[in-house]
Parts: sequence; C-alpha cells; structure tokens
Amino acid sequence: MDSYKVVIVEDDLFSRRLVRLIIDNHFSELEIVGEYSSVADAGKNILLLAPHLVILDIQLEDGSAFDLLKGLQRNGIEFKIVFMSSYQSYLEEAVQFAAVDFLKKPFDEGDFVLALDRAIDSINDLNYNHRLDTLFKNLKDSSGEKSIIFKLESGPVSVPLSKIIFGKAIPGGAEFKLYSGEDFFVPLPLRRYELLLNNYGFFRCHPIYVINLKHIKTVDANHELVIFTSGHVVPFEGWRRTSLVNKYNAMTSV
Repeated sequence: MDSYKVVIVEDDLFSRRLVRLIIDNHFSELEIVGEYSSVADAGKNILLLAPHLVILDIQLEDGSAFDLLKGLQRNGIEFKIVFMSSYQSYLEEAVQFAAVDFLKKPFDEGDFVLALDRAIDSINDLNYNHRLDTLFKNLKDSSGEKSIIFKLESGPVSVPLSKIIFGKAIPGGAEFKLYSGEDFFVPLPLRRYELLLNNYGFFRCHPIYVINLKHIKTVDANHELVIFTSGHVVPFEGWRRTSLVNKYNAMTSV
C-alpha cells in the first residue's frame, strides 16, 4: 500500500486533535508530518514538507486558507486539499463551485472518512489543478462571473453560470443545457447543484427542472410554460408561478 504525507492546518485545538484521531484510527497509509494553526506557520513549512494532502480550515487566526494558497501558488500546488469550515461564506461557496472536497464543521466521523477517501483517490488526478484554477478564478472577483465544475465521465469541465439555460433531472444524473447548444450529462443528481445555483439567479420551477432566470424571454401563465431567449421551452408547476414571476421580476428590475 502506498503511503502519503499529510499536513493539518487548523487553529482550533479540539478540531485538530479530532482530525488526528480519525486519521490514526482509519488511515494507516497516512502519515501526519505537520500541524499548524496559522497561515504564517503553515506557509513556511508546507513547501519544505512536500505533503500529498493538506487538511485546511478556511478561516484561520491570521487570515484565510486562500491567503495561504495564494502564497504557495507561486511555487505550484502539488498537494490535494480537504477544506473545512464552520462559517457560511462566499469562500465556502467558491470551494463547492470548484468541486473540491469540503467539510462543514462540526462534522461526524463518517463524513470525514469519506472526504479523506475521496482526497486520497484524487492524489494522482491529473485534472485536479483544473479545479483549483476554477476556485482561484471565482475568488479573484467575488462579485464577478462565477464558473462551476461539472464532473463529467470524461473529466471535469468548467462552465460559466451565465452559459447555463437550465438543468434537467434524468435517470442516472442530470443534463445541463448550455446557450452554445451543448448538452452536458453529469452522473450526479440535480439536487447536488440546486442549492449552489439558487443564489445566482436559478430557480426550481418544476420537479425535474432548475432554470436560469436570466435567459427567460417570457412566462406563459396560461399554458404553464417558460420560454427562453434560446427558443427552448420547459414547463413549470402552477403553484410555483407566483414565486417564479416574483423572482424573475426582482432580477430584471435590478
């Protein structure tokens, strides 16, 4: 069995001890080579230790995880990351858009084990830096255009949210229709993306559709249809009509 070096960056002593305990109990292939509580200490040592995996709290005592990563990025980031956070913020959202492993604190042991298993599986993933690039792009301008990583069977693809017309739940996953005419099949349920997209002008108008309000041409209330500027048409449920129209009007009036 291959062995991998791990660094823990967490400013809460209890959480740091819990992470160590779970690793010691479940992962004989992981060796903890360093534990740090600040951006400054972690930044000085990670390059020297050359870990395969960093378990990284988003909010640290002297900055954020992204302050640390920006400093390390100049030398190239060769390790994989599991992010942790007890805060709901645009930083957490950016991590989820980039499809990088993330744990909400407090977490249970099972969730942490699953996240570490995924991270270990990604150690030799040649597409991992593509996801990090999307993460840094989203963080560079927190109020600008966002992109989301779709994990396709052929590999991850970064797609600007403005290019998505709608997502549709289908057997085995979800299909996303893009304004360019492309379709993406993602082998994950549509609900995995719905909560992320809700804050960016998307709305579930029907049990199997999540739509981008910015692409609506008109709402046909009589026939319960949404008509898009691209010419696509999807149904909506009658009881959702008021919310749909209100959200659309609120967005277009800004």
